[in-house]
Amino acid sequence: MSRGCVIFDFDGVIADTERLHLAAYNHTLAQHESDIGGPLEIQPSLYFTRYIVYGDHEGLFHMLRDHGRSTEAALINKLADAKHHSFEQKLGDFAEPLPGVRETLAWLEQHNVPRAICSGARREEIVTLLDAFKLRHHFDVLVTIEDVRMGKPDPEGYNLAFDKLNLEYDAELEKAFSLVIEDSAGGCSAARSAGIRVLGVATSLPLEQLQRCATFALENLSHLDHPQLAHWLGIHQ
Repeated sequence: MSRGCVIFDFDGVIADTERLHLAAYNHTLAQHESDIGGPLEIQPSLYFTRYIVYGDHEGLFHMLRDHGRSTEAALINKLADAKHHSFEQKLGDFAEPLPGVRETLAWLEQHNVPRAICSGARREEIVTLLDAFKLRHHFDVLVTIEDVRMGKPDPEGYNLAFDKLNLEYDAELEKAFSLVIEDSAGGCSAARSAGIRVLGVATSLPLEQLQRCATFALENLSHLDHPQLAHWLGIHQ
């Protein structure tokens, strides 16, 4: 078995859902502009550099605070529920994961590499899409926003996913031979703070920007060289 594991982010790594999240945020803000003190629209450039890393509650908190709006807990909860509903209505539009995901997961399964997801999304959203993609069986551990006190860029989620995989496999996995796959700067920061190297995929950020915060970076997983992946994971072929 591999000396390490692979932990995937979900949005922007397995499913191309980041733009859908942004649309759901903006739809929610528009529908509740009387509650938030007037119109507010989050531009893509700001979302992908500032808010992409957060779960719904934290994301809305920062969006409202940054624009001088109320951040009362009851308002955040109301908006988060509305945003989740808006996002959930569009999940049926997805039939396929991002390029290279199926092939990468098949290779990892073939080589008995422990696999997990660590995401700031809700468990229900992730499971819905994994089932639609028929990929649920590939993941031994799911760590979602419901499982942590602090979301990314805090490393809590990645540390928890790594520890859960060690228990699941009754193994002594090594972080030095493990890999996180991420698409955002904040996610890369979380993984590196957890002591795990990062493979960045340029779904949400330009490749040159991603190269500054990830250990390795690719356009997408279809460009992943499997012998190189084996070397990163300490697998001798």
